[in-house]
Amino acid sequence: MSDVFTTRLAPGQALTVAAARTPRRLVVTQGRLWLTVTGERADHWLAAGEGVTLAAGRRAVVEGWPEAAFQLLQPAALVRRRGRPAGAPTLPASLPCAAGC
Repeated sequence: MSDVFTTRLAPGQALTVAAARTPRRLVVTQGRLWLTVTGERADHWLAAGEGVTLAAGRRAVVEGWPEAAFQLLQPAALVRRRGRPAGAPTLPASLPCAAGC
């Protein structure tokens, strides 16, 4: 995962996470979070360190219970399409097989 959005929810504060064209990962970094996702039958209760993947096209509503902080992560594969970060190592197109294949 790469591009990261971090936020904190005060007691009783709810936030709508807009739908995106690509899947994203939501991870609770502090507290406890209630999450409901469009198109899913059950809600989620997440504690610090837990997370879920939000499918492309799915909107979510989150609320701290009573308060929480979370990160919304964009898959690294999408970031790689934009270009390799400066100083990042370059891998060869193919690697030799250590087992003699």
